[in-house]
Amino acid sequence: MDLDSAFTVTAPIDQVWATLMDFEQVAGCVPGAQVLNKLSEDAYQVGMKVKLGPVTMQYKGQMEVVERDEQAYRAVLKGSAKEARGQGTAQATAHLQLVEDGATTRGTVHADVALSGRAAAMGQGVIGSVTDSMMGQFATNLQSMLTGSGAAVPDAEAVAAASSAGATHAASNGTAAAGAAPGATATAPPRPAFAPSAESSLDAAALATSVVMGQLREPGRVLQVLAVVAVIAYRLGLRAGRRERARYLG
Repeated sequence: MDLDSAFTVTAPIDQVWATLMDFEQVAGCVPGAQVLNKLSEDAYQVGMKVKLGPVTMQYKGQMEVVERDEQAYRAVLKGSAKEARGQGTAQATAHLQLVEDGATTRGTVHADVALSGRAAAMGQGVIGSVTDSMMGQFATNLQSMLTGSGAAVPDAEAVAAASSAGATHAASNGTAAAGAAPGATATAPPRPAFAPSAESSLDAAALATSVVMGQLREPGRVLQVLAVVAVIAYRLGLRAGRRERARYLG
């Protein structure tokens, strides 16, 4: 299948290019990805973890830079991987192109992807939505890395864990805070250095919504969806009516 995606960051194109070509560093910007070992100047052993609700897929394989044009800001990468637990495989050839537009740099990626196993069963619509979601997170992380503006936006699990930990910490320190001097000023903790998450936790409900909204943009899909909704509503109405009659007769 062919997948096209894009990202935009506010930084000079030379800086963006140099950062993207440092694969050991920039891998942390891709949700769930990491460089396990550098095999040569242009070849790496990589790992990838993607989580869709209760389904987690872990891949391990190799990525190689087969073409690099610094003058044109263009690169071609090839990768192949296999599921750590399962028979699924993934192969891809990606074409990266950078273009500068004023103070911003736009990157486009065209990938030819071949999947087998559980990932292939999801279909191109879901795979495309996953790719778009991951590219959005990648752009946010890359921007943070380029500007040194602090930690990357964490995934959903990290946010939940941080919220829980923060609530526990606040509760345990509530007495001390209440007893502080009236003029005391709380000191905010220092912002951590950029530390992108190594996990990928994509919201299954949000993903499903994205797929449905994408289908609604296609001709004829609106009527199909409305028909399904009408059938569901009709069946729910029948069930509600039966319950009312049962209560009345009882």
